[in-house]
Amino acid sequence: MNNNQNDIDELIIRSLAGESSAEDEQRLKAWIALSKENDRYYQKLSRAMALADRHYQTQSLVPEVNIDAEWNQFLGTIGKKEKNNVRTLAPGGWWLRIAAAVFLVVTSGVIYNYFSKADDWIIVETAAITKDITLPDGSQITLNQNSSLSYQKSFNKTDRKVKLQGEAFFEVAHNPSKPFSISINGATVEVLGTSFNVRSDNSTEVVEVVVASGAVKLSGPDKAGQVQLRAGDVGVYSRSQNILTNRVNTDENFIAWKTRKLTFKETNLRLVVETLEKAYNVQIVISTTVPDTCLVTVSFDQQDLNAVLNVLKTTLNLEYKTQNGKIEIIHAGC
Repeated sequence: MNNNQNDIDELIIRSLAGESSAEDEQRLKAWIALSKENDRYYQKLSRAMALADRHYQTQSLVPEVNIDAEWNQFLGTIGKKEKNNVRTLAPGGWWLRIAAAVFLVVTSGVIYNYFSKADDWIIVETAAITKDITLPDGSQITLNQNSSLSYQKSFNKTDRKVKLQGEAFFEVAHNPSKPFSISINGATVEVLGTSFNVRSDNSTEVVEVVVASGAVKLSGPDKAGQVQLRAGDVGVYSRSQNILTNRVNTDENFIAWKTRKLTFKETNLRLVVETLEKAYNVQIVISTTVPDTCLVTVSFDQQDLNAVLNVLKTTLNLEYKTQNGKIEIIHAGC
């Protein structure tokens, strides 16, 4: 398969526009399955395309729309005048030209601001870094890598509602008259004032809430079922099964992605690897046999991933290699 970026972009556009062949769909699925990075890229552009579609629907466009006029207006709005540099993807169809514009601003800043203004939404999206956000009510949010948070410009005037994709840690300002509500992957989290971590996994359609302080309520789409969570609890919503469960949190590293503090106490290497993947947003594969007796007892505070791996390499006699952003553990001497 040719992984040329232009070819991949065109495959994604055709798929989202419903104009791809069965062969194209197979090629795209194979490319997405190659890495988490590919899947994140696809999801990011899918969201941008959805925003484009929503914007033009709200403008009451009809099939007989003047494509060239709309195309030029769009380019002018985002400050891109190089119309001739954009590849023609298919004859006709404003959707594909708007999709091409999405790829002109793939970093999302301009495209998201453009559509946010039309819908009165403010959208903050991260890529390779985390971001601290202060909402108008004083609530503090740390947004993890490759995540997005959106809220209306009227936030805190009548209500406090936000939408989340990915993962974030919330420290919500207390206000009994205006409950704070988070919509994420079909679930809803409601609080008055507390701190907690929220994470969604698109591949498994699971939403996880870990409460650090205070109390929250986790419910599904119909809000018929719900679980009350207090400090030290974990609530999980499975979208595919439409099931809500709760349990006691046993993972003290649940916000290591934010704090860069990690503590392992006789923890199996496989669980250590899972924790490092979440904390540093990397892919780590173990391609060797790891016995249950391969245990790790160590703490890290603000160390980067290379420093962590070097400690594990020394203490466990590990051998690993890095290729295309993926870390592969090929030997464990424990």
